[in-house]
Amino acid sequence: MKQFFSIISATAFLFFSFTFSLAQKNSGNIFEKGTDEYKMFMAKQDFFSGDYRSAVNKYKEVLKNRPADASVQYYIGECYFMMREYNAALEFLEMAKNMNPAVNESLGLILGRTYHSKGMLDKALTELTAYRQSIVASPKKTEDTEIDLYITQCNTARQLMAKPVNATVIPLIEINSLYEDKGPVLTNDDKTLVFTSRRPTGDKSMTDKQGDFGYYDDVYESYWSDEKKIWLQADMIRGPINSEGYDACNSISHDGMTMFIYRNDPTAARGGEIFMSKKASSGKWKTPEIMLKPINTSYYEDGACLSPDGSTLYFISERPGGMGKGDIWISKKLAGGNWAEPVNAGAPVNTPYDENGLFIYSDGKTLFFCSNSPASMGSHDIFKTTIANDGKFSAPVNLGYPINSVGIESKFVLTADKKTAYISSVRDSGIGERDIIMIDVSNYDVFTGTSPAPAPAKSSLNGKIMSAEGAALSVEIRIIEKTTGSVVAMTKSAQDGSYSVNFDGNEQFVFEITAEGYQKISENISVPAGKIQSKNITLIKNN
Repeated sequence: MKQFFSIISATAFLFFSFTFSLAQKNSGNIFEKGTDEYKMFMAKQDFFSGDYRSAVNKYKEVLKNRPADASVQYYIGECYFMMREYNAALEFLEMAKNMNPAVNESLGLILGRTYHSKGMLDKALTELTAYRQSIVASPKKTEDTEIDLYITQCNTARQLMAKPVNATVIPLIEINSLYEDKGPVLTNDDKTLVFTSRRPTGDKSMTDKQGDFGYYDDVYESYWSDEKKIWLQADMIRGPINSEGYDACNSISHDGMTMFIYRNDPTAARGGEIFMSKKASSGKWKTPEIMLKPINTSYYEDGACLSPDGSTLYFISERPGGMGKGDIWISKKLAGGNWAEPVNAGAPVNTPYDENGLFIYSDGKTLFFCSNSPASMGSHDIFKTTIANDGKFSAPVNLGYPINSVGIESKFVLTADKKTAYISSVRDSGIGERDIIMIDVSNYDVFTGTSPAPAPAKSSLNGKIMSAEGAALSVEIRIIEKTTGSVVAMTKSAQDGSYSVNFDGNEQFVFEITAEGYQKISENISVPAGKIQSKNITLIKNN
């Protein structure tokens, strides 16, 4: 997506800048202030600078005067697509297509990707396939070279959604905001959740006027309430972690004493660098210090996480020598405490696409990461790879749907008991631009990709125990597995002689009653799994 929009943005920006300048020199009124043409031009400038909200507002002013203008409808839909507001994008893009299917040569691409992001995969494939055919028919039309990736991801989504894994998605209303909330990190006791948010907070409510005009990233923390069984309201993390630029928590070491941070600001971390903070005895984090070469370079670095034994650092970098955009790199700690020259993790974990969002489990050999490769459902998905003793990585495995979705999944962490995972994702069910989501994986093993065998449905046997003389009897009843002789269930009939006993069905059992003064009962029974049968017994006194 970045490649696609960077190309058309640069070309269109130069064209409109030239046109605007020429119009001013000729004293024409084509771009006279207040006119629709002027508003269209300024909207495009906002779009190319990343201020999509301002662009939408300007386009909507024009739309009041031109409600039947398909191009205005298209541009509004394109802005909403870039803001990931897919419902609104779909409304305007479909309107543009109904008015004029040829309104813009990129309509099929943007509409197809919007359908994809909404999970409307058949429609997405129709639009994207038609767009691809138009590229083949017009060799000069090269603005998007990733159309095959989008089509493949649509097909991957269809396959994974047809076979969902046994995991349950649980929204975290108490944690999330109307803004971007992402990058969940757990402390080693799983009682503190650290994450990154672009929400406004007090004097930190500054916007990035050189970027997308959103608020800067800052690091927040929330504590688990055992009493309420919820995460408490999040606050900015204690200590000097947050700066005036972008701050994000990559990970916290397994001993809980070191935090790895991503920073991007105009001074200390231009372009994005990895910082490290130590925890003080007070519990607050100390001032972060930038990691020096060979970890940081003049290129983008992010996503650092440390192996449980502290000997290996995994991180993301766009430095030369990689396989794609962002790659996973590995550095070993030297005897003196410095870090060795990083080595690219290589295939099969790195691809020609983008890898990020690292999390290494406490076993030291299971690495979870995100990738927007063709094996994802759309944008970035969460994958798992195993690190062998020789350092080689196994082929990554997609964690499946609904852990992954057609939206963006940008981080994954797992509790020590392996029953609960936390991810950040963009989904229709969310309350913000991106949300922290809790996932119950107690019935799904993310390490093996399997679910435990379901417990066999219980069978039930009930009835009454009476004497031959018609008196109700309270006696002990046992259900014995016939092949092994082991007792699988035991109960005692009530004062009125009634009983009910549950046990696993589909096996051969012995129904046994031994009561003093009465003849022993021992009968073979077989009850189908999940079924209820009745069995009344009459006991005869001994002679």
